[in-house]
Amino acid sequence: MANLTYYASNKINNNLLGRTSLTTPATYYLGVSGTLISQDGTGKTEPIDSVYNRIAIANNKTNFSVSSNGLVTNLVAFEFAETTINWGNINYWFLADAATNGNIWLTGALAVGIVVGSGATLTLPISAFDSIMQ
Repeated sequence: MANLTYYASNKINNNLLGRTSLTTPATYYLGVSGTLISQDGTGKTEPIDSVYNRIAIANNKTNFSVSSNGLVTNLVAFEFAETTINWGNINYWFLADAATNGNIWLTGALAVGIVVGSGATLTLPISAFDSIMQ
């Protein structure tokens, strides 16, 4: 299950209540973290590896399912580059609006944490980040 960050919740609430229009990112950037990401978007620990980059994901119906009962999921698998160092335990994912820094919109826990060693390729399979909007 995933959670909207305060940033995303505020954007949605302000749109629903007529305060501002909502422009969602055309591209999200998928990142991973070994530590829990707070609802305020802090606390993430991304891997420190020269090959680690957030994965750019077009915000479209090819990559994300139609929402049903508040549930959305990824429809394609996402693969990070082969590691050059040990990443350790990867337990969380997030979607941000920038390749570095930026605002985190959604966060969630992987169904099963993954130990990512040197020379490994981390792949998040289809439905790896089910997202119940709450």
